[in-house]
Amino acid sequence: MNRGVLLIAQNNEEIDYVKLAVSSASRIKQFLNVPVALITNSQDQNLNNIFDRVIVLETNSPYTKFFYDGDSEGKRLSWHNISRIDVYDLTPFEETLVIDVDYVINSSILSNCWSQQLDFLIYKDSVNLGHWKNNKEFLKVSDYSIDFYWATVFFFRKTKLNQIFFELLKDIRTNWNYYTLLYQIHSTNFRNDLAFSIAIHMINGFTQGTFAGKLPGKMFFTNDRDILIDLTENTMHFLLESTTAKGGFISVKSKNTDIHVMNKYSLSRIMINE
Repeated sequence: MNRGVLLIAQNNEEIDYVKLAVSSASRIKQFLNVPVALITNSQDQNLNNIFDRVIVLETNSPYTKFFYDGDSEGKRLSWHNISRIDVYDLTPFEETLVIDVDYVINSSILSNCWSQQLDFLIYKDSVNLGHWKNNKEFLKVSDYSIDFYWATVFFFRKTKLNQIFFELLKDIRTNWNYYTLLYQIHSTNFRNDLAFSIAIHMINGFTQGTFAGKLPGKMFFTNDRDILIDLTENTMHFLLESTTAKGGFISVKSKNTDIHVMNKYSLSRIMINE
């Protein structure tokens, strides 16, 4: 297979990422019309009838994080996030678009990545659907450090330089404690966004280089304190957390817009039953 989308789905104690991947694959084929492969630790044979390729990968992540559902207190759950940097070795495609299963496709805009000349594309700038919120954490890796890039969606071709890039990511994963000190990162959890940001900075020769091109369109997102309440074919309806009224929400709708939905609980309630 020459080109396609690659999804990663590894369940934790409460969130069924595999079912999210099934829903995501349906939307990807509808709007992007390309094959979809899945990396998962699930042994469900029925997945072979849904995906064009299923790659079973056993991973045991040592990390946990808080998962919020709107104004809930949140729960600390397992966070299986370390397989993303292995996609160069695992993908069945020569040209691969990696998409998080919580990135909801509502348009064909990402189809334009196949015609781009650069061999690696990713989002750096982003737009919070709740435009009144403080998004400082998504601008820089740390207060006085390097630019932040989102590992939520990215595109790459099988090239020698990209192979070096993903090998560099593996080194960052192995020596994460060292890199957190070097780049003034306060989180002890390995984070793909931060690892990609560091690797891009290094592959650019520690300057503002041209290795990473921009994906088509804009990177829109909602926080895990926001709630998705409805999803039709290409329209999403959210209750976005108000920063002025405690426990208050603001109703916002989007149409024909791809959106990264951080609240996995509300996304699961809507997408799995879509």
